[in-house]
Amino acid sequence: MASTKKMSNLVIMLIPIGVAINFIGGQIAILLKLPVYLDCIGTMAVAALAGPIPGVIVGVISNILNSITAPIYLFYAICSILIALAAAYFSKNGTFLSFGKSITLGTLVFSLIGGVLGACITWIIFGGEFGTNTAAMFAVPLYNATGMSKFICEVIAEWIMDLVDKAVTVAIVYGVLKSMPVRTLSKLPLGDVYIQSKKDAKASAE
Repeated sequence: MASTKKMSNLVIMLIPIGVAINFIGGQIAILLKLPVYLDCIGTMAVAALAGPIPGVIVGVISNILNSITAPIYLFYAICSILIALAAAYFSKNGTFLSFGKSITLGTLVFSLIGGVLGACITWIIFGGEFGTNTAAMFAVPLYNATGMSKFICEVIAEWIMDLVDKAVTVAIVYGVLKSMPVRTLSKLPLGDVYIQSKKDAKASAE
């Protein structure tokens, strides 16, 4: 009972930390004018360590806080929810144990959620016109150069941007998961996956 309570307290502590990481990552991207978002690192990491529900909570709270200054962020909460669910699934299945799988499979799935689904949400919100996000800087020239439909240009632009964003995000999360100490992992719901990996690596080295 005591260990369960202790684990629960640690998970609860991770939630505000995850929200703060999302906010800081997003602010760094904005301040440095990077062509990425970096606003779901906390969501992904918490979901990978503590499971889908804590990850969803981090993602939704982040969207709500961002919507205070930009209400449009609230509509993208569904993307945060799906990213948290996917991150927890990948964690349980050992995808994050391999850098190659994380970057390829993880980036593909997360970018489809953030880029393609995000583009559809943008399209609906703006009534069939380009959004005002960074992707619009690529979507508009693409439309002018190719003559493809505005919707297709929006999807392509957002997906390509999200591929880069999610590749960077996944790489950071992979590094965080790999560097977590066993003492901390043992208190987290999905920590056993990474503890076993560390044991296997140690056994192989010996």
